[in-house]
Amino acid sequence: MENGRPSDIKSNADLEANPGRDGEGRTERVPAALRHARIIASFENNDFVSIASLADELGVSGMTVRRDLDLLGKRGLLERTHGGAVAAGPLAAPTFDEDEPPFEQRMRRQAVEKSSIAAAAAKLVASGESVGLDVGTSILALASALAPRRDLRVFTNNLRVSMLMAEGKSTVYILGGQVRVPEYSVIGPQAVEGLKSHFLDKVFIGVSGVDANGFYDYSPEDTEVKRAFIASAGSVIVLCDSSKFGRRALSRIVPLEKVSVLVTDAAPPADLAAGLNQHGVRIIVAA
Repeated sequence: MENGRPSDIKSNADLEANPGRDGEGRTERVPAALRHARIIASFENNDFVSIASLADELGVSGMTVRRDLDLLGKRGLLERTHGGAVAAGPLAAPTFDEDEPPFEQRMRRQAVEKSSIAAAAAKLVASGESVGLDVGTSILALASALAPRRDLRVFTNNLRVSMLMAEGKSTVYILGGQVRVPEYSVIGPQAVEGLKSHFLDKVFIGVSGVDANGFYDYSPEDTEVKRAFIASAGSVIVLCDSSKFGRRALSRIVPLEKVSVLVTDAAPPADLAAGLNQHGVRIIVAA
């Protein structure tokens, strides 16, 4: 007896502290990350996978499979059903980005494509318009394209964008709130409230991924401000390079139908393109 309970009865804390052995006494030899990848891969040939079949395939207990399915279900990578799981939505195995890569690393990724996307997006901005610029590397590239103009009113929660645009001739308004480092985005209720009293002709939103269920971002805090921009906009334009097709992250910003235009560097895959077309999203592929 330890702390009022028999020593041979394992609590949840015991199991978490000793992940090599599950609650049914079986030794778990397959690392969790590998199990998750093999579970997702199983949907390539099956619409439904059972707990029993996964346990046999992976050589682990049913309890371990249930925990894995519950976790993957919370991430939106599958849908739990009685006795197993089914694939989530039209994209059977979207990639989930759990951690936000460093800003400098993201700047180097798809740099040429982002420059082309920014040039195409800049052409959508008419003279005298009020424009919202969100955070992200594609948005920073757009700010570089817009910086020489002197006929715009720019609202942003992006400190990098505000400094770049302020060197130009257009009027720049920075939202108030808390600064999130290292993104240098302004977040919090003050930033959200600050947008409610304005109407913006166009807002440009950066995302970390898109699938048939909507657009995603790494940060829940940035996502709140993105939604506020969208709620204040006449037209919502998402900048998203093709490497982000079929990817998900922690926070879903909005479903597809809330976006007016998607500017990208390559045509989306057929299932995603069908969803975008169904919801009236105009797709612009940068040259």
